[in-house]
Amino acid sequence: MEQKQDGGGMQLGLDFGISVTVIAAAGPGRNTRTLEFPGISREFPAPPGSAPVCAVPSLVEYRDGEPVRLGEEVLCEGTADTPSTARWLRRSLFDKSSVQVPAGDGRMVRCDEAAGDFLLPLLSQALQIYPGAVLIIALPPEAPAGYGELLQRVARSAGAPSCSMVSEYDAALAGYGCSPAAGEPVVLLTLSETDLEVVVLTPGRLSGTGHGGSSGLRVLARATGPACCQAIDSWIVQDLLMKFRLLESDQRAVRLMPQVRYEAARLREHLPVTGEKEIRLTDTVSGKTFTALFTTADLGRVLADHEVIPALLECIDRALSALRMRGGDFGPVRSVLLLGAGCALPAVQDAVRSRFLDAVVYADHPLDAVARGAAAYAAPAPAQDRIACSYALRYWDPAVQEHHYRFLVHSGTRYPSAGQVARIVISAAYDGQTLLGIPLYEIGGTAGGSMPQIELVSDTGGGVRLAGPAQDAESPGQVVHANERSPTLLVATPPARKDEPRFECTFTIDPERNLCLSARDLVTGTLVKVNALVHRLT
Repeated sequence: MEQKQDGGGMQLGLDFGISVTVIAAAGPGRNTRTLEFPGISREFPAPPGSAPVCAVPSLVEYRDGEPVRLGEEVLCEGTADTPSTARWLRRSLFDKSSVQVPAGDGRMVRCDEAAGDFLLPLLSQALQIYPGAVLIIALPPEAPAGYGELLQRVARSAGAPSCSMVSEYDAALAGYGCSPAAGEPVVLLTLSETDLEVVVLTPGRLSGTGHGGSSGLRVLARATGPACCQAIDSWIVQDLLMKFRLLESDQRAVRLMPQVRYEAARLREHLPVTGEKEIRLTDTVSGKTFTALFTTADLGRVLADHEVIPALLECIDRALSALRMRGGDFGPVRSVLLLGAGCALPAVQDAVRSRFLDAVVYADHPLDAVARGAAAYAAPAPAQDRIACSYALRYWDPAVQEHHYRFLVHSGTRYPSAGQVARIVISAAYDGQTLLGIPLYEIGGTAGGSMPQIELVSDTGGGVRLAGPAQDAESPGQVVHANERSPTLLVATPPARKDEPRFECTFTIDPERNLCLSARDLVTGTLVKVNALVHRLT
């Protein structure tokens, strides 16, 4: 473990990624750096003049009667794909996966428990190096309700004296030192272990607060593609087997496969710096040694054969096309930020620069920009904290046969809230309904108003229709479905009856700008949600 240092004024930024996790440290008069965890972190090469990036593969392996193994330790053992290893932890949490991992002695571990088992020792070690440091967690925009609360619980268990959150998008901009003007479109291109995603953002009305506050970033367009590092690594594996003159069905290839996969990932990471590497693997059963030289030319051929760059450019074009179809005067793209291990590939960077000739392409920190930005984040003064946009539930008004909006939070509302900001009662649209949704919409500003007390009916499509008198009719400003990707659902057990008031819901805003929901089942009298996170407000 690294030597203990003075944690006074230090901040730690956590980027809990799908494939790797990065913790960065920043403080007055000190360079921002990523933390090394000997034995479990791996070192990624960096451009000349920059320090290597240390990251921990997001893996936790359970062994009967033994301590858990983490990160690089699991990869070196070749056990990343065994049933007792939990991987893709963040994705499992987002998908609310019910898959459990055997942990020995008949015990099964849920994905939230595995995430805690992975993060707790990392954060504990980081806080031993920098005792008293403040922890800032980068929160993905699509994070479901409860995700941030889970990470905060782990942070508190690790001994973090203070823990707050910053949007992953805000952290990425801060990590690269990018400060776009209000209304200027910014492209974030992510080529990670599992995903290719292009997002076009623009700062909202809170822009200009710098990296010390929320920039109110809005998503203007988004596109995804099939390319990812996992696919690239699988193609390198195939190429290595050809160089070894081995078929995948050969038992020697089967036995060597964990090592071949490990070396394939390392080739992708290191070839842009080293130029070439000799791979030498020995099958312990047959005693046969297989040797192959893999060069940057081989890597370029693999990318070309599988049309990685055309897929990347096509994804960019679809995102920009969606931006044009949206309309509005957003101006030209002047900043492009590259994120994810795949964006360290020179071929990817060259393709992006060729597509955005007049833009600044930020490519020096694809792996650690988010963690660096989180570590440098400075929370705004609480007295000045206000919500930029208005938020409302959309409901169907049967009297006029159209949708209207019932405001929960008005633009300019202070946070945290002193008490409830809204109370509603939700009823079912039909007999036997078990899932009643909370469809939240973001609206670009409106006049203030008193706390609404209304009754809504959840319809079969997850929307809500009015069951009481209408008060808020029209909704001025641009409307965006805020929680479409991570909907909040209330489960009625036993199933609800049509038009019967079923859930009383109250809403509050916490210090991190999260809209929180508490819900009581009016039939059973039980609390089914207590300060559950619905959406992070801007």
